[in-house]
Amino acid sequence: MITGKQRAPMSDTEKPARSAFPWYLTSSSLWMAGMSLQGFLFTWLLVGVLDRPADEAGFARSLAEFPPLIVLLVGGILGDRINGRTYLSLMHMLMVLPPLLIAMIFNLGLLSYWWVVLFGVLMSSIQALSDPARQSVLSRVTRIDIQRTVTVMTIATSLVGMMGFYLGGQLDVLGLEIVLMLQASLFFVGIFATQRLPQLPMPKQSPPNMAAGIKAVWGHRLIRNIVGLNFLSSLFNAGAYIVAVPYIVKEVYSGDAALFATVMIVFTAGGMGSNVILLMFMPLRHPGRLFLLLQLTRMLILFLLWTEPSLPLFYVMIFAWGLNMGSTTTMVRATVQELAPMTFRAQILSVLLLSFMVSSPISSILLGVLISATSPLTALVPGIVISMVIFVIGGLKSGLWQYTSSSALSRQTQDPAEESAR
Repeated sequence: MITGKQRAPMSDTEKPARSAFPWYLTSSSLWMAGMSLQGFLFTWLLVGVLDRPADEAGFARSLAEFPPLIVLLVGGILGDRINGRTYLSLMHMLMVLPPLLIAMIFNLGLLSYWWVVLFGVLMSSIQALSDPARQSVLSRVTRIDIQRTVTVMTIATSLVGMMGFYLGGQLDVLGLEIVLMLQASLFFVGIFATQRLPQLPMPKQSPPNMAAGIKAVWGHRLIRNIVGLNFLSSLFNAGAYIVAVPYIVKEVYSGDAALFATVMIVFTAGGMGSNVILLMFMPLRHPGRLFLLLQLTRMLILFLLWTEPSLPLFYVMIFAWGLNMGSTTTMVRATVQELAPMTFRAQILSVLLLSFMVSSPISSILLGVLISATSPLTALVPGIVISMVIFVIGGLKSGLWQYTSSSALSRQTQDPAEESAR
């Protein structure tokens, strides 16, 4: 019998309160705004403020993102074992501290390459602890199918995330200290939204096992293949955006912080726009096919960017790249969410996130060296080749082309019943 504050763990079939998802979106949007600003600050502090060359900036990003790789698996374990509301509130509190630390260091005139690296390590590590739980909670606060849930979340967080890029673009106007304090404020306000979530207790688990998530992924053929293909895509497609674009802005188009922020806003707007379009057709019956076909359009986009187009056309291609990446990322996350059992969901999602994060330090080093030896535009070429590899291997061997979404099947069975009820 359940009394007082005790409560049975929520199952995947139990409907949450209607307010749960809006509060989750609010918390996640504020988090995304802070992290979008972080992505801008970390890159521009190295490239625009400290004026470090591409190989040093790539090495700094690699250093900042290796420690969170281990932390991410720990985050998956904790996300499957701790009340979601309590855990996410704690993560928001921790995220307030690094921006305030760097603001103090800057005020003392001590900001250096290694302080920026430490800033990246702290922020990435806390994010790695938080993300598996945050994404796992998503399935427990929604009242609609997971494809549309992931898409709505992406639209909302992207829209607010652009505010983070805008704040970064005001760096020269507001000053670094003010921008860092605003970043801390975004995470702090998110605590109040997180506290409005329902209690999200987890079922009793076996003793913590860091390898459980990896085993769960490896034991499911389709999840294993999706994660593998996502790793390849992140290595030189997402990697090219993260590493090459700042130098393309600075060296090819002679841009400043404001131009770089504008490019990031345009890219994010493309990602958000793709999800608005996807939402109109969801749930998709064969999301894997869309993921594979988009690899071909990405090849064309990267090729056109490589030709060094005029600035207006550059913006168009960056927007198209955002459309493309937004669609493929949503397909991957929604499919893994859909396939992962609740018992190991956060750990499986931590392995998916690991595929994003492992690729980043590797591509940072490789593409950083490539840019230093050649030019920023050359870093786009490996992504063209990798996109073709993903299309061929994914279509022939992964099972993605044949995969049919359970969300679409469920919606099909519900529609006739809804129609007869009318």
